[in-house]
Amino acid sequence: MPLETDDRAAQLRALPRTRTLVVCLALFLEGMSSSAINVQIGAVEGEFAPGPVELQLIAGVFLISYAGLLPLAGQLVDRSNRRTLFHLGVVLFGLGSLACALAPAAAFLVVGRFTQGAGAALSAPAALALITAGLPEGPARNRAVTTYGAMGAVGFSTGLVVPGALVTALGWRSSFLVLVPIVLLVLAATWRIPPSVAHRSGRLDLPGALLLTVALGLALSLVSGVGSLTVGPLGAGAGVLVLLVGVLVRRGGVGGIPRSTFGRPRVLGAGLGLAAVFAGVLSSMFVLSLDLQAGGGMDAYEVGLLILPQPLAFSAASRAGAAAVGRHGPGRTLAVGMLLIATSLVLLATVTRGPSEVRILIAMAAIGIGMALSFPAASIAAIDATPEALRGTTAGLLTTAQNVGGALGLAVVTALDVVPREHGDSATPGLLVAAALIVGGGLAAVVAARTRAPEGAHAC
Repeated sequence: MPLETDDRAAQLRALPRTRTLVVCLALFLEGMSSSAINVQIGAVEGEFAPGPVELQLIAGVFLISYAGLLPLAGQLVDRSNRRTLFHLGVVLFGLGSLACALAPAAAFLVVGRFTQGAGAALSAPAALALITAGLPEGPARNRAVTTYGAMGAVGFSTGLVVPGALVTALGWRSSFLVLVPIVLLVLAATWRIPPSVAHRSGRLDLPGALLLTVALGLALSLVSGVGSLTVGPLGAGAGVLVLLVGVLVRRGGVGGIPRSTFGRPRVLGAGLGLAAVFAGVLSSMFVLSLDLQAGGGMDAYEVGLLILPQPLAFSAASRAGAAAVGRHGPGRTLAVGMLLIATSLVLLATVTRGPSEVRILIAMAAIGIGMALSFPAASIAAIDATPEALRGTTAGLLTTAQNVGGALGLAVVTALDVVPREHGDSATPGLLVAAALIVGGGLAAVVAARTRAPEGAHAC
């Protein structure tokens, strides 16, 4: 009887649907910041004229900070008051956004973007833990997890549309400043949500998180520099990277993510699947946007309008995606979603400049539907395979996988020299590479999900 009473009390503490949506607005902000840099960077370059290193830092430091610090944030969420950590992360994100809007030089913009990433790293796993607290496995929890994934993905897609209009009309600083009122709204609306305190104990792995952040930055720099660096620097960098990864694994996990978490086959498969989706979508949108602007003569706002069907289709199909998981299982749903995205990218690769907007709109809508199937399927598969005490860590792992995948996708298309840089360049090679990233990642996810879990992988 006491156990039933505790379960009932936990369910009563579950957030109402409206509060769940407000909490997940933090994921919307994170998603926007992940993608908006693609339409902001041209105007930033025009004002600050940063060198190549600074320009790369401005574009990638958010993903590196976010991905590298997420494991540590997940550990904090599994050991502390999740409401407090959520608010702290939202405040950090808001301060970073304000710093970017007021940045007097490129270096200050890098610091602001890093602060944004750190805040997102803290708020994302805390948000998932808050909205699933007290919810048993089943439709209610599936809806909460779907909302969580949908907000991030819709924010990612919206970041390719709304900032383009702001940059064109009011300048690039306005596209950072507009995030601050949303931050204040989230703080005001969630200030009195019930606290959720985890009881997991253990030592926080701060050195592991810092090592992971350095390793990620080095790995992405090496990949993107394959075409420009000589054998000596590449070899030295690769040697240092292998050493860092070896140290991380020997410490009992990667950046504080214990092997008991990423050693679960379904969690590992879900992470690889999300990484592949993010790699393909982010790199393809980057390539297509540059192609349409450089070769098609469009401005950022016009490109945003062509991409608009993607977030609209995602929003419209997100509930159907959760229902598909309940009906067909997460594995099949994820596979169908990834296949749909890859097929749509191949369709985009056949689009030629000129009267092809209709095909772009159709492909964007199909990509949105594929994301609506993929994100909830991967998230639900991982959460269902994880005990509640480790959900913050698992959420950190999934979001780390997304950001690493997105950054790696950009690095791969850059290394292969398939990014349109001037009039006459085609987006076709880059779009085909993006589709191949999704197919390859999907196959890796299947293999990982079907691998037998190592001993001790199910320990809490």
